[in-house]
Amino acid sequence: MSNSGTRVLIAGGSLVGLSTAVFLAHHNVPCTLVERHPGTSIHPRAVGYYPRTAELLRTVGVEEAAKAAAAGFEQHKTRAGVVSLAGEVLFSKEELAGGDELTDLTPAKLLLLPQDRLEPILRARAEKLGADLRFSTELVSFAQDANGVTAVVKDADGTESTLQADYLVAADGPRSAVRESLGIRREGRGVLSRHVSIAFGADFGAVLGDRRYSVVHVKNDTVTGILVHDDTLTEGTLIVGYDPEKGESLDDFTDARCAELVSAAIGSDAVEVTIRSRFPWDMAELVSETFVQDRVLIAGDAAHQIPPTGGYGANTGIADAFNLAWKLALVLAGTAGSALLDSYQEERGPVGTYTAQQGSLQLALRSGTATEEQRAATDDAMTVTMGQAYRSGAFIPEAGAQRLPLTSDPRTLRGEPGTRAPHVVVERDGTPVTTLDLFGSGFVLLAGADGGSWAAAAAAAGSALGTDLAFHRIAPTAERGALADPDGRWADAYGVGPAGAVLVRPDGIVAWRVTGAVPSGEQGAVLEAALRRILAR
Repeated sequence: MSNSGTRVLIAGGSLVGLSTAVFLAHHNVPCTLVERHPGTSIHPRAVGYYPRTAELLRTVGVEEAAKAAAAGFEQHKTRAGVVSLAGEVLFSKEELAGGDELTDLTPAKLLLLPQDRLEPILRARAEKLGADLRFSTELVSFAQDANGVTAVVKDADGTESTLQADYLVAADGPRSAVRESLGIRREGRGVLSRHVSIAFGADFGAVLGDRRYSVVHVKNDTVTGILVHDDTLTEGTLIVGYDPEKGESLDDFTDARCAELVSAAIGSDAVEVTIRSRFPWDMAELVSETFVQDRVLIAGDAAHQIPPTGGYGANTGIADAFNLAWKLALVLAGTAGSALLDSYQEERGPVGTYTAQQGSLQLALRSGTATEEQRAATDDAMTVTMGQAYRSGAFIPEAGAQRLPLTSDPRTLRGEPGTRAPHVVVERDGTPVTTLDLFGSGFVLLAGADGGSWAAAAAAAGSALGTDLAFHRIAPTAERGALADPDGRWADAYGVGPAGAVLVRPDGIVAWRVTGAVPSGEQGAVLEAALRRILAR
């Protein structure tokens, strides 16, 4: 049996596994991904990515390719209920109302792009950055000890080999074999219903006319389900449920039965239907009791199974990977202590539980069964995806500050430690740039107009701890190398005064800040102490 090594082994090559590979490779971490399927997904599955996710893709050079691939879906923003596509429309509403009016919050927009279109883009980017992606390769077993992980993998020919890794990231889906082998339990409401996604080919053109839908709820005497169509109007997916307690099973979904259901959903005998494949899945609200067990870290559906109503599952999984990648990079480089990885659970665990609950609330809301209490507890998409405030983790809360709720309207946040660093448009050499584009590689220290002395402190702290620490001063004009803030928004957005400073992590989360002046002779020691604590040194 051959033997090879890598720093991080990723189990699972779907959306979250590929995102993990991209983010790790972006941080120059050698990684190997194994996926038992021969290629990326052939099912659309997730179809919407919120602006925060687009920001993360922007950081690693994927956003523009994703936007280009999504161009054909720009008008697919209507959610509708119909008897059939050719029949009566029961209701119709725009998705993410106000989605094009978020320029004060983010430079990104909602991306409507099926998962089977995004995964090849992620794969190409990961490979370009140097990630080792092995499709048709199955993780057979693994063992971990104090020094790392030893895994046995099997390729398409049945040949087994051994891989040595420092860490294993389990992105192997809701039925995660890695999670199960570790005996990690899951908590939540459990499986809510069982479904099958039927991928098919059909010519929608004549039936749809000039209509374009993001999601269609179909209900008639033959079929009740959800239908989505692509931008070519030649491919679609119909999602229907089945109930084992009523004697129903996957075996019921023969090609003939699937074609019958799809035809009923379309509502026209003139449209020829070709069944491409079927994909069974469970709608569930389940969250792993821990996302970290020694040298194994769990992400995406393996960590949290979120009802798809609201579209939060894929977005949350990609955010998991983004949170984890920079931490693994610094731990592997010896810049951070291994305890930094514990903050992955501290930060993402509560978010996973909250988001799974929000998915269930959206399910109740959209099914018309929500109580008044459930309606009041349901947050909007921007709050869920962009308004998070970590309770504890790799950041330093401000002494005496009132604790923020787990999520808030992102417009009410002001650069508090543990929250997303705000988007503010500043000017660099006369060109407008978003502050978000300053983040993504190493730590960044931002200071106000009177905070020029923080430059030396940043250089000293970065040198002392062996980590990259960029510095930017932000002032009303671009004098003495400052980034210009002609609108005067930065200080208020980040909650600091002219002499204040804000330390931002590689994932764009505020790690620490000081709102006012610190004597220049003390700045270096203060900043180094903060950074040392964040890095678990």
